[in-house]
Amino acid sequence: MSDLVNPEIARLGAHPFPRVAALLDGVEPPPGPAVDLTIGEPRVAPPAWLASRLAEHGGTLGTYPRNEGTAAFRAAASGWLDRRFQLDPALPPEAVVPSSGAREVLFQLGLLARGKGLAVMPTPHYAPYRAAARLTGLDPVYLACDEAGGFLPDLDEVDRLGPRIALLTLCSPTNPEGAVASRGYLDRAVRLARRHGFVLAVDECYSEIYRGEPPYGVLRVCAEQAGGGDPFANVLAVNSLSKRSSAPGLRIGFAAGDRRLVQGLIDLRAYTAGTVGCPNLGAAADLLADESHVERIRGFYRELFDAADAILGGLPGYRSPEAGMFLWLRVDDGEAVAVECWERAGLRVVPGAYIGPKAHDGTWSAAGYVRVAMVHDLDTTRAALERLAPILLKHGVVA
Repeated sequence: MSDLVNPEIARLGAHPFPRVAALLDGVEPPPGPAVDLTIGEPRVAPPAWLASRLAEHGGTLGTYPRNEGTAAFRAAASGWLDRRFQLDPALPPEAVVPSSGAREVLFQLGLLARGKGLAVMPTPHYAPYRAAARLTGLDPVYLACDEAGGFLPDLDEVDRLGPRIALLTLCSPTNPEGAVASRGYLDRAVRLARRHGFVLAVDECYSEIYRGEPPYGVLRVCAEQAGGGDPFANVLAVNSLSKRSSAPGLRIGFAAGDRRLVQGLIDLRAYTAGTVGCPNLGAAADLLADESHVERIRGFYRELFDAADAILGGLPGYRSPEAGMFLWLRVDDGEAVAVECWERAGLRVVPGAYIGPKAHDGTWSAAGYVRVAMVHDLDTTRAALERLAPILLKHGVVA
């Protein structure tokens, strides 16, 4: 890399999808339709009325968007959080800030958190967690997430590191495993954040793509703990309309919780952010007021995972996720299986090692997995799973 460019960018490593392309370069798939199962891009349509609502809000195109967003969006987001997570006390609109997708605010957390040295996160993880540490001078610490631990970081280790932590980022439902943090787990994480004085950010972008009971939210835990002062102190929940409303092109994320942290993000956004346009915020407020399309989208994913249970259930390495849009399949060698999936079945999947760097204790459980995005229509998904089944039978590993 040029000596004009920050070397920390190179140290982030190649993004997973270019790595998959390089791995499969020169490998010929069999004849027939290939299926890309790498990217978690929703294929189910957003509500049909979204485009017209966006146009209706077009009269605000001549207005610079405010760093804190519109009052209507903040009220819609806080109202949705209150309803969805049964918050009592309620979250005030001033405790919400929009972002250009969740990725933007997840990165900005590294700039926001008061430096004490460490940014702690799970592995595997969404790559911006890592960038939020490396590009802001924090030292990333990757905590192993394996099946024995419910695919969640060990909070005993968080407690041990606590005095040195500036930022702890968790994800529930988890990406890629589809595990859901319990109320007790989130309760302890909040208490650790307050005891040690660090920022706890919980990425809840998959909170609405669940199969059974709705996942518990960290803000509800905060409300249940409420005493004096800000009931959401030290805590931010991050969410998005990309998965909930199948609207990734709208680029709407938001952070909510501790008003000090929200104000810090607003102040930071005056200098660093691609502030979200007013028409998008108007349409987003309309989406947050409607649950019928969310139920339809959730039903779409439920059908896909029911198909996975029927076709792959009982095979070694298969585990039915609680939530999210991925299968996390345990195999003998993630890279080798990804190559075989392409060469034998015309399926592109992601080796787990590409989204899960080694943990700080030297373990690397992600290397023994592949991630499969469950985003295509039901017929395409069934056909892909039928082609995947013999490979999983051959390479799957029983926990």
